Amino acid sequence: MKPTILLLHGALNTSDQFTLLTEKLEPFFDIYSFDFSGHSQEMYEDVLDMSVLVRDVARFMDRMESETCHIFGYSMGGYAAVSYATSQPQKLGNIVTLGTKWDWNPTSSAKEVAMLDPEMMVAKVPSYVAKLQVMFGEKNWMNVVRNTASLMHDLGHGGGLMEEGFRKIETDVLILRGSEDKMVTAESSKDVVSWLKNGTYTEIDGAPHLLETVDMDVLVGEIVGFCGLTS
Repeated sequence: MKPTILLLHGALNTSDQFTLLTEKLEPFFDIYSFDFSGHSQEMYEDVLDMSVLVRDVARFMDRMESETCHIFGYSMGGYAAVSYATSQPQKLGNIVTLGTKWDWNPTSSAKEVAMLDPEMMVAKVPSYVAKLQVMFGEKNWMNVVRNTASLMHDLGHGGGLMEEGFRKIETDVLILRGSEDKMVTAESSKDVVSWLKNGTYTEIDGAPHLLETVDMDVLVGEIVGFCGLTS
């Protein structure tokens, strides 16, 4: 019987971003994924913050029949996974994150939020807007962008984990970062590892931030190995 793993997607995306990763992980795991609140073609009108994403993870894990479930979280999904781990859930196995930004403060938050202005995006990155329209609908994509901006603002103003929160986590956590990731710093990632009781930091050589640019075979090897399997 294969172990179970839950894949948690990044901001402004859906679980569809894991199509290739799922294919490569299938020989090793029973794989699950879902779309976070505010990341579908349905209008989301509540406040989107990290507590909502953690609630999403908790509800999904509660419904799962497996006794133990590992988690791989990309970017925002990694932050949600580690935040979920602070409650010491019994079903949780190991966590692997990739490309997760940890150093949220008013300055870093403002920088990210500034890039999430729908009107500006239409003018400067129309091809990306077209992709968002396909994922979330022509009438809903702006709502998804604004909700994501709200999430990032909240992370920078007290809504994220502080050092004491990381120190509560008993789970084994592997923090992966691409060596060419311009959004995530090695320093902040190593800080988090130093606070975790069972944290490990590894860089994927030559990898930028975007998941689709990462060597999937290397990533699979890291996930499989950290979860105690042989690739």
